[in-house]
Amino acid sequence: MLVVDDDELILLFSSKYFGSNSLKVLTAKHGAEAVNVLKSANVDLVLTDLKMPVMDGFKLLTYIGEKHPYIRTIAMTGLMSDNINERVRELGVRHVIEKPFKFSVLNKKILQLLGNNSGKPGQSYSAQQDMISVDNYLSQIP
Repeated sequence: MLVVDDDELILLFSSKYFGSNSLKVLTAKHGAEAVNVLKSANVDLVLTDLKMPVMDGFKLLTYIGEKHPYIRTIAMTGLMSDNINERVRELGVRHVIEKPFKFSVLNKKILQLLGNNSGKPGQSYSAQQDMISVDNYLSQIP
């Protein structure tokens, strides 16, 4: 699994949370760094933010669709809209998660995608349904 986000806390929390759930987690701070990781590592799933410097998530998702179409993808965004949902659906994204999110909910979606190749693209999750703060998450880390 590759997690791509310019937010260091997301990368740290993802590594700790998903790593403790027996997933191999690689991280990248932006899309260009993720492209380099994808060239040298075998990745089944990419969890990417959409808004990042250097190379944004939309360009990364386009690259993945062209060069690694077998990789399943989940997008994260702090600004959910119908336009964003439609754009990522066209790029083959399986789920869109609105920040802030609860890692346990994201974990279910990840396990679902890794265990099932037929997830429906473009499914979205609203942060208003289930939110987590940094302080709450820190208290959950073993």
